[in-house]
Amino acid sequence: MTRDEVRVGRLVTIGEAMVVLYPDVHRPLAEAETFGSDVGGAEFNVATSLARMGLPTAWISRLGDDGFGERIRAAATDAGLDLSAVETDDSRPTGIYVKETTSGPHGAGTRMHYYRSGSAASAIGPGTLAADPAASILRDAAIVHTSGITAAISDSAAQAVATLREATGPTTTISVDLNHRPRLWHGRDTAPLDALVGQAGTLFVGADEAEAYFGHSDPQRLFDAHPLLERVVLKDDSRRASSYLREGEETHVACLTVEVVEPVGAGDAFAAGYLAGLSEGRTAAACLRLGHALAALTLIGHGDRPLTVPDARERDLLADAPDATWSAWHVHPGDIPWRTAS
Repeated sequence: MTRDEVRVGRLVTIGEAMVVLYPDVHRPLAEAETFGSDVGGAEFNVATSLARMGLPTAWISRLGDDGFGERIRAAATDAGLDLSAVETDDSRPTGIYVKETTSGPHGAGTRMHYYRSGSAASAIGPGTLAADPAASILRDAAIVHTSGITAAISDSAAQAVATLREATGPTTTISVDLNHRPRLWHGRDTAPLDALVGQAGTLFVGADEAEAYFGHSDPQRLFDAHPLLERVVLKDDSRRASSYLREGEETHVACLTVEVVEPVGAGDAFAAGYLAGLSEGRTAAACLRLGHALAALTLIGHGDRPLTVPDARERDLLADAPDATWSAWHVHPGDIPWRTAS
């Protein structure tokens, strides 16, 4: 079967979305007088990127019965997401977070302030996944993606994802981005995160993050410790990303050269690009390239999601470009090289 003949199954993500506020002129919060707003959240970022590429994608979550929840629903609808499994909670609010531009010895940075305690999404629990239509969506999914953030936002959400395999179909691939956030786990047992990783068929993890959480970044040791794991995608900061398969195949692709405006959301975009390639039956190298491309499209803007996404033709160009062409591409705001490639 060729790639063009592959039937793309439904992709599903599970996790929170929040409205993000940021000073209009990217000043410290103490000096800010007016704010802009956007929408973000790890699994929401992945889901909307997949849907914008035309891939059938559903998002499972909970939103407050408020204006922020309506804002998120509108953004999801514009992206083409299936929202049939998004619950509305009339007693808990939609979460928010605030981005603050900071300065330091290495230049400008971004500090995040989260206000998600007691949010509607924090009440995600086993019942969320067991109730229809979420239950039927999960059983029929080709890929279900979530992250360590979902496991960390509340005890009920941790319980939900700790037994995720029981809710999915037998051929469903569970994809997990480790996304270990020490602050969210402070004073808490990370056993639910371990349980989530133990169900993963595909694991996304940064090399430094793996060293900090697992004590190493050796894919073979990860395979040995996690019998269900088939694929490890190891991200080495701005240098390269690598795909390792249990049977021994490994693939490495260097990152694109990017003029970085803001780093927030790039990891989510990478996961979306990689999963898009995986769902379309592309090679490991092509999956990594699509991950890098979507990450680059996020890095060149201030939002948490890609400014634009590659259509099917552009995804083919990204996958098939000669290595020399890939290495020569530089991505800048307003300059996306594969858009003008023939």
